Amino acid sequence: ASKFTQQVGYGNAVGFLVNKGIPMEPPQGSSSETQEDVNPITGQYVKEEKLPDLKDMTDEEKEREAERLFVLFERLKKTGIIDVENPIAKAMQESQGRFEEIQSDSDSD
Repeated sequence: ASKFTQQVGYGNAVGFLVNKGIPMEPPQGSSSETQEDVNPITGQYVKEEKLPDLKDMTDEEKEREAERLFVLFERLKKTGIIDVENPIAKAMQESQGRFEEIQSDSDSD
């Protein structure tokens, strides 16, 4: 039971344990010296997570990854899970009338 509460947290585990008839005392202190850090989002051990290295990616791979993320955010927006907005479009909407496009000298040639 103590390992279970370390992995999912006391608050999350206590209800389950009480329903199963397993008594559990609240933790007295942090044993962070012996416990491994767990990413609460992925559930993986932090030291075992492999983050993508952008230096090793080609420009084509970076573009594909950006497109994939764009599609994922569009799906989240359509389902209403989160409200995301394109930062460039947002800046343009907020700055209407404040900026005007100027022609450069090379455009007049």
